[in-house]
Amino acid sequence: MQRSTIREILKLTHKKNMISFAGGLPAPELFPLKRFGQALAQTIREDGAAALQYDVTEGYRPLKEFLCGWLRRRGLRCGPENMMLTNGSQQALDLLGKVLLDPGDTILVEDPTYLGALQAFNAYEPAYEAVPMDSEGLRVDEAAQAAARRTPAFAYLVPTFQNPSGVTMSVARRKAFLKIARRRGFPIVEDDPYGLLRFYGRETPSFYELAQGRGVIYLSTFSKILSPGIRLGFVVSEPAMITALVLAKQAADLQPNSLIQRAVNRYARGGFLDGHIPVIIRAYRERAGLMLRMMEKYFPRSVGWEEPAGGMFIWARLPAGASASRLFKMAVRQNVAYVAGSVFHACGGGDHTLRLNFTNSSPEQIREGIRRLGRLFTAEL
Repeated sequence: MQRSTIREILKLTHKKNMISFAGGLPAPELFPLKRFGQALAQTIREDGAAALQYDVTEGYRPLKEFLCGWLRRRGLRCGPENMMLTNGSQQALDLLGKVLLDPGDTILVEDPTYLGALQAFNAYEPAYEAVPMDSEGLRVDEAAQAAARRTPAFAYLVPTFQNPSGVTMSVARRKAFLKIARRRGFPIVEDDPYGLLRFYGRETPSFYELAQGRGVIYLSTFSKILSPGIRLGFVVSEPAMITALVLAKQAADLQPNSLIQRAVNRYARGGFLDGHIPVIIRAYRERAGLMLRMMEKYFPRSVGWEEPAGGMFIWARLPAGASASRLFKMAVRQNVAYVAGSVFHACGGGDHTLRLNFTNSSPEQIREGIRRLGRLFTAEL
């Protein structure tokens, strides 16, 4: 086990005058403090001691029933027996490692991929097949070759507004990869924390929807649409997989937080979750657009990037031979931080890339932070 590079970088944000584009933090000024505070108070008042008592490992059933109906509007058909609530979707990644991995097993991942998933899986000593991406997401031709070399225990994908690249996998490629997974007999773990944060364009069907629930383990979270501090996520899969994950969770922490589950249920059933998501989207769309305009203005022409259609990140590429890790040290001395892309590559490489987060910075910080980075990149590249 190793310390999280991103969590360590977050310590820098306490430094005076530091502008951080490093973390994947939502905007705290958008947290629904009043409405969620009312839901907490109502839960204590009306549910009494039950809100503070032990409950079942699978999660609070009324909330699961609400979520199943809520997800059905997005094409994900499931019942409470298909769902387990977790301590954030990060816990789901750890539980999947416990259930699905033996030392030496292979995981097929995107290259780059989510650092937190690598940390969760590494404790179970897997090997990785890292498959390159382009503007349509995972390169399915190379994924087929990787799966043929050795059948993976599972594939881990963030197909919509991917972390860190921001890229969304096309429907054609999702269908093609689903065929590969079925032919080779391995499940797909679909991590979808950002899917609701779409700025423009048509919604892309999930792997779970395309597969009609067969062979796909779908993960999502309230961290990006409500609050990360409540630590509440959920897994949707076939009942046998949910049963296995319940056994792993019972040994880990017994159950999700009783009070939080009940409060989220009240908040969501009151219509406040559906009302809050457009507020987040509007703010993040504006910040993403501002950051892109500032990058266009201040970054040298040798730096490229992907324009995301949603999510929380912009993925930038320095010219060949440049080191984002080396430039990071220089950027910190100028009180601006990002994440060097090498940490997102399971099999090494990617030091010419970097990830920029736009959701946790004010417009003024975005303008000044990108100006500082642009000045640095222009001088050093």
